Amino acid sequence: MLKKTRRYIRIIRVFIKYNLFFLLYKDIKRNYISDSKCTCSLDLENRGGAAKLRDAFEELGPSFIKLGQMLSRRPDVVPRSYVIELEKLQDKVKPLDFDEMRPSFETACECNALGNKNENTGVNYGTQDLVDIFDEFDTTPIASASIGQVYKAVLDGKKVAVKISRPGLIDTINLDLDIIEDMKPLIVKIVGIGSNFDVDAFLKEFREVLTAELDYRIEARNMMRFYDNFKDDENVIIPMVHTEYSRESILVMDFIEGVQVKDLRDVDQTTRTKYAKLIATSYLKQVYIDGFYHADPHGGNILVKDGKIAFIDFGAVGKLDNELKRDMLNLFYGVYAENVEIATDAFLKIGKLRKEDVNIGKFRRDMDELITEQKYAMGERQSDNYAIIALKYNMSLPSEFSTLEKALLLIESVCFDLDPKFNLLDGAKPVISKAIWARYAPKKAFEAIQLEGDKYLEIFRNFPAGVNDVIETIRGYRFEKLQESTYKVKRYRLLDRLTKNLFLVVIALVSTYLIILGETNTMILGTVGFLASLFLSVLMFQK
Repeated sequence: MLKKTRRYIRIIRVFIKYNLFFLLYKDIKRNYISDSKCTCSLDLENRGGAAKLRDAFEELGPSFIKLGQMLSRRPDVVPRSYVIELEKLQDKVKPLDFDEMRPSFETACECNALGNKNENTGVNYGTQDLVDIFDEFDTTPIASASIGQVYKAVLDGKKVAVKISRPGLIDTINLDLDIIEDMKPLIVKIVGIGSNFDVDAFLKEFREVLTAELDYRIEARNMMRFYDNFKDDENVIIPMVHTEYSRESILVMDFIEGVQVKDLRDVDQTTRTKYAKLIATSYLKQVYIDGFYHADPHGGNILVKDGKIAFIDFGAVGKLDNELKRDMLNLFYGVYAENVEIATDAFLKIGKLRKEDVNIGKFRRDMDELITEQKYAMGERQSDNYAIIALKYNMSLPSEFSTLEKALLLIESVCFDLDPKFNLLDGAKPVISKAIWARYAPKKAFEAIQLEGDKYLEIFRNFPAGVNDVIETIRGYRFEKLQESTYKVKRYRLLDRLTKNLFLVVIALVSTYLIILGETNTMILGTVGFLASLFLSVLMFQK
């Protein structure tokens, strides 16, 4: 209780120091975007209050730094000027001496990151000095953040990076989480949170993000998953985790040689453009094919060397479930193909709105304008245009969308620095093609039927009687005709007819499956395929 009181006093003193209570009321509630529907750009020079909030969050430590970073992804919560300033939050602090870091690894815990001690290495962090485990260990950190520090070492003759969490963080963060929860009613009152923002869901996500970043075992699993996703791509490097030497507070991984994208100098424009396209393509794959992406892809977390790129620091990742990934792909495809109808339907689904809930004509015009800007923009970031439309129509976008939008803005920024003429849609075609094939490949359909056979049988059983009767009629008529043909045509004609009929049946079944999916584009494709198979069947049976 005493610790919590002291932390309360510390937070209040910092807020008073920067006059934040008054500034938050004046700048956020007065200009609150999600209430006023304001979509215009604010005066970027008038950012005094936002800069003070950023300074206060940096002074208060990791919990508030992460809170500010998450708020910067939510333009539906804070004004544009605050978004810009909070994006600048730096998670860099003065490094601790190595001896001060010892409490993080000098514990009695003997388990490794996956919960099983490796008998081959004989590593016991409770009795063995961390430095003695490695061939070489440089106790001067090469990177220092509010949650941990990174060191360079050599293990079994190979260079590795060792990430160690700062000691005592969990207690401070837990106190901050409790205090933020206590202050929730006051914060809501001061800034006047709108109806399109679920503050409880936001704070739950905030707690989950902080918890995940405190446990390096979670980051290790993220890295292993990324490693598997890119194991067949020779142009993208993901560091390998040494699980037998890692645990909750320690993460040992391959040391990646290279230059951070933000520090890339003395490289010709052709090479820079190549890197920009490679970064964009690999990131679109993460999002639209894998549904598992790096959520903080700034220039310091992407390395380049010898025509290859490498992603590092996987503490923050984003995940898309199948439904959201499908809707996101439809939206991206609609923008890429300049199909306003597809993009509109997909974006409404993401925002959980029906066409009847908005002025659909005006919504389509706004979407058409967004597509035009996205398609023909040069040197301008466009990914935040979706948030502007969402604000205008009071759409409640899922937090996953906001996280992805923020990440895409970072990727755009990185690629713009490499190539001023960069457009995210460049090189999108192969990614879209792979994503669509992954969704509609026969193997996927077969797996779905295998895993959810009863569900699909029930769907077919309750399918409209007219279509069901047509299927049965075609099937019955097909066998009748084949039986007659047995006695009237030669064997090769029978095989030819059988092959054609089987082909038409496959088209009819696949088309029916596409119709059942219930998406606009797949329903159209499925309907056309089904009618075509029906028409061709009738022609064949008349012969």
